[in-house]
Amino acid sequence: MIVKPLLLIPGLSLALLLSACAGPMPAQDPSEAWIGLKEEGTGDLMAERVDGKNTRDGRFFEVTPGAHRLDVTLYEGASGDQNQVDCQGNVSYQGFTPGGHYQLIESSLGAQISARLVDGQGKEVAHTADFTCLPG
Repeated sequence: MIVKPLLLIPGLSLALLLSACAGPMPAQDPSEAWIGLKEEGTGDLMAERVDGKNTRDGRFFEVTPGAHRLDVTLYEGASGDQNQVDCQGNVSYQGFTPGGHYQLIESSLGAQISARLVDGQGKEVAHTADFTCLPG
């Protein structure tokens, strides 16, 4: 019986699936604003929605110029076990510019988690309220 090769199939499938998620970042559209995500700790900050619509790629936001609401989720202890905590937050900003580069930077102080939106010069332009966290 050929058992060893059959055991490789699930492992190879998982490797292919995970490598598809870690592809290169797409080129920025110069007519839109680009918002990168940065975590302060070990959690994973993911882009979820722009103005209530799901994003295609959770690694960043790309928005048209003007006002937008960005929803994010921070996955703390993202191993999928009972210790995982999912925290949701959002930030609204009126002044996204075409070709602008921004960064949404998560920070935590004890159990309080929030994020600040900074522009290309490092100036804070918006801030979230504290994130709402629930066990994952």
